[in-house]
Amino acid sequence: MVSRYRAAFAAPGALSFSAAGFLARLPIAIYPIGIVLIVSARTHEYGFAGVVSGSYVVGAAVGNPVAGVLVDLYGQRRTLPGFLIGHLVSVIGFGALVVAGAPSWTVLLPAIGMGLTLLNVGALIRARWSHLWSADPGRRSTAYSVESVLDEVIFVIGPMIAAILAIHSPAPVVLGLAVVLVGGGSLWLAGQRTTEPPVTARQHGGRHDFALRYRGMLLITGMMACVGGVFGSGEVVMIAFCGQHGQRGSAGWVVACFAAGSGVAGVVYGARHWQLPVLRRYLVASVVFGVLPLLYFLPDTVPLLAICAGAIGLGTAPTLIAGFGLVDAIVPPASLTEGLTWIGTGLSVGYGLGTAVSGRLADQHGAHLAFIAPVLSALAAAGLAVAVSVRLSASRASVDASAPATP
Repeated sequence: MVSRYRAAFAAPGALSFSAAGFLARLPIAIYPIGIVLIVSARTHEYGFAGVVSGSYVVGAAVGNPVAGVLVDLYGQRRTLPGFLIGHLVSVIGFGALVVAGAPSWTVLLPAIGMGLTLLNVGALIRARWSHLWSADPGRRSTAYSVESVLDEVIFVIGPMIAAILAIHSPAPVVLGLAVVLVGGGSLWLAGQRTTEPPVTARQHGGRHDFALRYRGMLLITGMMACVGGVFGSGEVVMIAFCGQHGQRGSAGWVVACFAAGSGVAGVVYGARHWQLPVLRRYLVASVVFGVLPLLYFLPDTVPLLAICAGAIGLGTAPTLIAGFGLVDAIVPPASLTEGLTWIGTGLSVGYGLGTAVSGRLADQHGAHLAFIAPVLSALAAAGLAVAVSVRLSASRASVDASAPATP
């Protein structure tokens, strides 16, 4: 197991850009739960808190593909600083309105701005891995597993950091820490030029070949939206469950159990040498992911919810790793960053819708019934994964041929 991971990091600069990416995307796990806790502490309503958090995530869903195209056209180094400045302005605006006690609706616009300007750093890091190990699919797959495990580590420690700071500190402390992490990680990454993928998207008359033109990409994006719905609705309902059981302070570590389960599965996935083609792995992992959330209906106590969340999380990392691998096989290098961001876009759209819907369900009908939202989202994700498999399997072109077609 260790040898496979050591081999993935054998290239000069690999550890450095992966570490920079980890820091820069840590706030993606701090912002959503932090926003929910900050706003709900002020309004005492999980429904509106979910809407604000969802606004931030939907902003990210719009901004991510735009940023992905710009990165493909101009490179990571030239794109990162502008987005970083915009993000700083948005976070300061959000924090100022919260501290000033402004009307609740006024925080929606800066929340959207926070999402619009937060680059999908995970896509940038995976694009570097793809370029670095373009001739070695095995090491590339292991590297993708590393990043997925790091994502889960982020979602283990991020919610706990957000919960502790949001409950015991003023709102600017949570937001300030997130800005420091985003800024430090982004500037560190921008300075690493030797591992940055070359800009190839403008070599043919300045045209950019949009990733959604490639066979199966639209279905994959829709499937990832359902996966995001599982994340967003599950997170908000777990927070509400803890609050309705008088253990609001336990929300962070309960959410972290979900990510911990996914992280364990990701480590095991990355350590294996897979004989199954990536499309088959994607299908199997997605079906497992679709069934596991039925466990949400079992808990009647917070500790039991934490155990079930960990078990449900086991289906997450393999699904995402296989999804990134499938996009890598479909989309050519000139459009790869944009292609990878569509996974993030799908996740963000689903997350935003999931938080908004599930928050109202939890307020009106209780957290236990509101778990229907992540369950239905998971089943829909499995169904769309089957559709992706049928779409790609029925095509005469190989998944690896990267031939454009109508989605």
